[in-house]
Amino acid sequence: MRYHFALAAGIALALAGPTVAAGERSDRPANRTLMSRPAEVPVVTHEQRTLLAEKLAHADRLMRAATAGREATADHRMWLLETMYRMPIAQLRAVGVQSTPEATIAAISKAAKTPLKLGQASTELVYYPITPCRYIDTRNVGGPLSGTRAFDLAQTGTTYGGSAACDPKAAVGGNDDTIGALAMNVAIVAPTAAPGFIGVRPAGSTTTTALVNWYLSGAAVQASNAGVVTIDQSGATNEIEFFGSPTQFIVDVFGVFAAPTATALDCTNGTETSVQVNTTNRNFNLFANSCPATYAMVSNSCQTTAPQQDITLAGGGVFVGDSNCFGYYSGATAAPAFELVFNAPWCCRVPGR
Repeated sequence: MRYHFALAAGIALALAGPTVAAGERSDRPANRTLMSRPAEVPVVTHEQRTLLAEKLAHADRLMRAATAGREATADHRMWLLETMYRMPIAQLRAVGVQSTPEATIAAISKAAKTPLKLGQASTELVYYPITPCRYIDTRNVGGPLSGTRAFDLAQTGTTYGGSAACDPKAAVGGNDDTIGALAMNVAIVAPTAAPGFIGVRPAGSTTTTALVNWYLSGAAVQASNAGVVTIDQSGATNEIEFFGSPTQFIVDVFGVFAAPTATALDCTNGTETSVQVNTTNRNFNLFANSCPATYAMVSNSCQTTAPQQDITLAGGGVFVGDSNCFGYYSGATAAPAFELVFNAPWCCRVPGR
């Protein structure tokens, strides 16, 4: 089949290094100090080459299944190839050869429209600012730090000497398990020994774990600084811990980093179009109206005021791809002004400005 040649050429071009045409030569002086610096060629790693080869091979298998040995049109083949090449490798891996060519094409289309999963609290975080509030004040509860002290973000500030209204998890729906990091300001108050030092890290970490530190030499000092601190996400009771020299400390929280939450689409009805149907105007092909600015049509609805048995809607009546309603009026009424076919578009957009 012709597309196999295209795939082979694509693999060769993607994986081959720079080439020199036969008979090509340079008339530049041999003195290297007079030669211009060659352009830098992007380095392709072995892992990138392996993933590219895997993507091309998998796309070829799916293409064979989608066409099932038949010659597809050039436009159809290019659509399939472009769709698969644009898909992240993780999504392409999830597409398998189906029982029929039509089912394979449907699986490719469905996977291409499925976004990668977002919202892992350990990697993909969104910043949620909160009104700065006092979460910990050891002068009220707990006393000076000695060794390490862990804290549970399921609790409000009341538990730790802070404000009852200070509840970082409230910014993300009340579930502290979705929090990946805290934005905080920590103040050291009256350490009992020099130097005054305190560190904060995910609960249960070892001493080699990356830290955020607050330090100032001398006894009875006071120091403060802000930082973003990753928390423990293993599901344990406590998520964050402080350690250092004996000292009182205060923690004011002003934001959390957490997994993004799903947001509903902003949708609205578009302007309906209509056409009168009767014995002299039996065939109809009614296109949907355009959507308001910044909206896109996601579906359209074909409706009629005529008796159901008098209207035949081709293909079931909803054509999202062509956005039209077409069919045939089979009624016997000569000229009913009230028998209409309507096309109602449904328009949506991602919320935002």
